[in-house]
Amino acid sequence: MSLAKGLVAAGVGEGDRVALMAKTRYEWTLADFAIWFAGAVTVPVYETSSAEQVEWILSNSGATACFVESPQHAATIADLRDRLTRLNDVWIFDVGAVDELGIAGAGVEDDEIERPPHPHRFLGGHDHLHLGTTGRPKGCELTHANFVELADTSWSAWPPW
Repeated sequence: MSLAKGLVAAGVGEGDRVALMAKTRYEWTLADFAIWFAGAVTVPVYETSSAEQVEWILSNSGATACFVESPQHAATIADLRDRLTRLNDVWIFDVGAVDELGIAGAGVEDDEIERPPHPHRFLGGHDHLHLGTTGRPKGCELTHANFVELADTSWSAWPPW
């Protein structure tokens, strides 16, 4: 919850797009959930994407913030910064982004994260956008309903105890 509070303290709000450019790792999942708890939308970006692809995805999605894995990824974004007019913050996992945001969010009250529409509890509705897809946007948006359906289907297929 401290990472979500850090996002709120940084100005990330309901419906904002937050890019996530890193390989699969603990911090990727942590950031994805924090983005979700803050009411924002995850915009995944492959860590192997070219600068042109990164520019397209961040511009097209309207990302206002971005998590990256390494200083090299941050340098890619820095080179594009003049064309990414909506982008405010870039946090780097490898140089302490999780701790940095955790500290920044210390003054944010729990009810700031628990406020309606409680995106992590689906009170905003199953149509609340959860994340988009990587690569050139294909018009594919994944809502909470997509994940609920996946969980329900998996559970119904589980053998009885």
